[in-house]
Amino acid sequence: MRVKSFSAIAAVSLLLASTAMAAPIVAKDSRFEADVSARQVSRIAIQGEKVVSVRKIDDPNGPQMMVEADEITGDVFVSFDGDVHGRVFSIFLTTESGKTVQAVLSPRNAEGQTVLVKLEGSASASTGAVLGAPMAGRSDRRSTYPETLVAFTRLMFSGDVVDGVVRRQITAEPQKAGPFSVRQVWSYDVPGLHGRVIYLTNLSVEEQPVNVGAFLVEGVLAASSSHPTLLPGQQCRVFIVEEGQ
Repeated sequence: MRVKSFSAIAAVSLLLASTAMAAPIVAKDSRFEADVSARQVSRIAIQGEKVVSVRKIDDPNGPQMMVEADEITGDVFVSFDGDVHGRVFSIFLTTESGKTVQAVLSPRNAEGQTVLVKLEGSASASTGAVLGAPMAGRSDRRSTYPETLVAFTRLMFSGDVVDGVVRRQITAEPQKAGPFSVRQVWSYDVPGLHGRVIYLTNLSVEEQPVNVGAFLVEGVLAASSSHPTLLPGQQCRVFIVEEGQ
């Protein structure tokens, strides 16, 4: 589904913007428990993994849980329809690498939030095509990734032109960086955010991983890639969201 109205999604995401990301919850034996908002959208992100499918367990006679796995970022967004006070919900998240994790969610009367999950035994740093990979030492602002960043990345991915977003094509010569050719092609601007679309080409004779963590430098709020790896000669797009004016 294409994002047609960035301003509408941004207005909703302000409910999430003030909530800082807590310390990661460790999923032991492929299971974790977490509190989520009963009245707003909450986000679940697994460090170093991209969720590709979600299964949920609902009581057909009770309030329903709405769950969506974002195709670009691999994050999961959860909300509820009805009175969920005192109830517990379960969802099963399957990642791109084939892992399945059970999430036991308890809705609370709280603001929308991000639940960061670390799989037991996994490295704390995340690589690959994932939006908003948290980096140690970043400020609270860089550690929160509300729906606005997801919507902005979707906008760059789809290439839609919408009111209030300034989109410019960049004419720049490609530069070599390790095994890659790097060329910026588009820029996007809205108040407070600046986006860049970079084309990355694998110049080597071997398959190369796309480490979006390398783009998370000072001032960058989120980064994601259209491909987790590149075959020789293959090209992908990298989407970077930075602090704007």
